[in-house]
Amino acid sequence: MPAEDYFSKTYQSARAKFLAACRELRLQPTGFRTPDGPQEPEPPLVDCLRLGSPSADHLLVICGGDRKADALCCGGIETGWLREFGKANLPADTAIVMMHHGAAPATGGEVPGDSGPPPQWDDDILAKVEERYAEYARQQGIDSTGAPLAGPTDGDVSGYPGQVMDMLAHAMAPATANKIVFIEVRVGPGPWGEAELTPRHPPASASATRIRKWFTLPEPSEDEPKGDREMDSLGASLRRRFPQADITAATAAFGTYSMMSVLESLASRPDGKALPKTGMMVYPQSAEWREAVWQSAIVVIQRALTGLHAE
Repeated sequence: MPAEDYFSKTYQSARAKFLAACRELRLQPTGFRTPDGPQEPEPPLVDCLRLGSPSADHLLVICGGDRKADALCCGGIETGWLREFGKANLPADTAIVMMHHGAAPATGGEVPGDSGPPPQWDDDILAKVEERYAEYARQQGIDSTGAPLAGPTDGDVSGYPGQVMDMLAHAMAPATANKIVFIEVRVGPGPWGEAELTPRHPPASASATRIRKWFTLPEPSEDEPKGDREMDSLGASLRRRFPQADITAATAAFGTYSMMSVLESLASRPDGKALPKTGMMVYPQSAEWREAVWQSAIVVIQRALTGLHAE
């Protein structure tokens, strides 16, 4: 199967491909729902699949960020791994955990369709927009500029109730987990198809040093922030549920189009022509991009598995 077929344009298609890959391996992921949320036939909040021994205490956890594009990119990578490496034997002490999900309930979803002509802006409408954004920012834990605030301390995350997160953590590691590596898949304006790794720890910490060593990253600059102010996410909430484990976490942001290429595209646009579709810049549909992402993802996962057993 070509790598482009691992990826999808919609969550429904992505989940169907993921479940089909699981069935071929005779695996059954566990779906998690909120008691008062949508039930069958609607998809669950998260499908959790664990590969490897139930008693394994070294875990590699793969999950997507909270945006639709993050989830679709992660879903394609998970499906690809099952198709090409699902039958490979893992060390007895090692397990791979896949969190397959759509966009975070509080922030994601399909892009809304055309709702008619744009409104005529006035002071009243602008004031309401500002109020709505303030409420959105409060719910999402970001400030007025969009910068993330410090994450919550109760282990919860927007859209994922604590009860669901507790069950997910148990399914992820029913036995004692000594070492856990989290790879959170996102997309970003980096080099086309390449994975940019960012430690999710303070720069001077042992965990950040590991990430830099595993992925040959440069040393942090002196003006780099000393604290960890990451956006709240499914992966961040899960990590808070394993305070005794030796955790190493990183974001793998797969480049879509560099900012320079976007600016050049806008600058070369003929007068009077429509702007390019931003969705294609956030999550490209080309077979070449999907192939590049898949090849980069293989390297990321293999290095993470190797690092999981490094001293």
